[in-house]
Amino acid sequence: MPDTSEPEFDAIIVGAGINGLSLLHRLRDELDLSVRVFEAGADLGGTWFFNRYPGARLDSESFTYGYLFSEEIFRGWDWPERYASQTDVERYLHYAAELLDLRRSIDFNAKVASAAYLAEENLWAVILASGQAVRCRYLITALGTESVPYLPEGLVGLETFEGVWHHTASWPQEPVDFTGKRVAVMGTGSSGVQVITEVAKSAAQLTVLQRSPNYCAPLRNSVLSAEEQAELDDRRLAIADLCNRSYVGFAYEWDSRSGLDLTAEQRREVYEQLWQRPGFAKWHAGFSEVYSDAAINEEYGAFVREKIRERVSDPVVAERLTPTYAFSTRRVPMDSGYYEVYNQDNVELIDIKATPIDRFVPAGAIIDGRLHEFDIIVFATGFDAFTGAFNKIDITGLDGLKLTEHWGDGPRTLLGIAVHKFPNFLMLTGPHNKGVFCNVPICGEQNIRWVTDLLSHLRESGYSYLEATAEAEQEWGEHVIELYEKTMLARSGTESYFTGVNVPGKKVTAYGYFGSLPQYAARCDEVAEAAYKEHFVVR
Repeated sequence: MPDTSEPEFDAIIVGAGINGLSLLHRLRDELDLSVRVFEAGADLGGTWFFNRYPGARLDSESFTYGYLFSEEIFRGWDWPERYASQTDVERYLHYAAELLDLRRSIDFNAKVASAAYLAEENLWAVILASGQAVRCRYLITALGTESVPYLPEGLVGLETFEGVWHHTASWPQEPVDFTGKRVAVMGTGSSGVQVITEVAKSAAQLTVLQRSPNYCAPLRNSVLSAEEQAELDDRRLAIADLCNRSYVGFAYEWDSRSGLDLTAEQRREVYEQLWQRPGFAKWHAGFSEVYSDAAINEEYGAFVREKIRERVSDPVVAERLTPTYAFSTRRVPMDSGYYEVYNQDNVELIDIKATPIDRFVPAGAIIDGRLHEFDIIVFATGFDAFTGAFNKIDITGLDGLKLTEHWGDGPRTLLGIAVHKFPNFLMLTGPHNKGVFCNVPICGEQNIRWVTDLLSHLRESGYSYLEATAEAEQEWGEHVIELYEKTMLARSGTESYFTGVNVPGKKVTAYGYFGSLPQYAARCDEVAEAAYKEHFVVR
């Protein structure tokens, strides 16, 4: 008779993005576990597979965005630019996957529909959208924090639009040609800033539908020479150490001085120096008080607003592009000529909060009673971040408890990795995890090492059951909120996707861990040093 039993693995990983691939390598090749990865996309890459819109690129330094644990990978790969394009990041992940022979353990076009914990068997029953059923001891998600595109509600008549429209986070595999087209882009966050800058180069007419302006700062990208690459190769461990000591996993640290101890003139000099540096240094290498002190925050915010106004010729347009919320309370987009776009004759800016879209029509959209004709509409409207991807999977723990029910009044986790009443269920970057607000592969590697050590400990100790206690989960949630309430994000009341406010009906709360990466790592180490037993039920 044919074998009709369901395949069973030590671990199933959901997601083959940059962190899922690394975890596969650790569990399969270092712990010798039987592991299967299920990836919804047609190929590996996660975020870098789906977000292939024009202009998509890193705003983390390329040499920090990868597998710093491997000298072979680090030395074997040369990044062409300081901030790599989507194409180069995707090529890098393919390179690493081939070098580590990862593809043989991955199923593509394999979307996980549901997962239920079977208490009597101490296994997870996983069902794919195709109907395929598999089982595993440990279910581990590598879903990413921004993997569920969000399309705003109230787009009346969009179904009647006779042109084509795309969301930046689910971009088609085939290139989209904007040459000579009438294009609208809704959204001016990180993705919007990148795509707007590129589309403006070739579109006959570009209409930017801005919902709210943001603080953008120059990326200052550059080619990495062979000499620079060789120097980076020799500094791999030092780079990794610097990233792991920093607040959010980047290759720089806060100014060692307190801005409060300097004069206004001295602080201004620091701001000007920061402004000339590439990348997120302008966000994360100044005074740490930008996150906690209202006066320093406003002073630096005013400095950035001044820089914005200097880059836009029309003062009326400049004011529309200038934010008023507290700096750093939303993600700061890095741009490559974004504001200068609005000095072009083929670009129009419409503030759709001041003049909302009446409705979409076959030819485009009616805004303030006027027809705007479009051939292509691009929605750069962000994500149902942090919990959205979990909500897309029907996850059931003990006593029939759904994860969506457990998180009904906001996320509840231990370390952003484990959940009470969901045994043997682990998340690489769940809500309340540092990886939610961090340089993804750096914080991801911290979590991957921790999960790998945890599973190794369970095996060596003869355990096969792991469940976060209710008390530990409660304590962690209180710690997360306590840190959040000390930030300008909480104190300013900014409407930010960091709190889920961008998705109607979503609980408005802290979804990230707003302490430093070293602070988070130390808390993880405390749990491990107690042999996990003070925070988990293990048997």
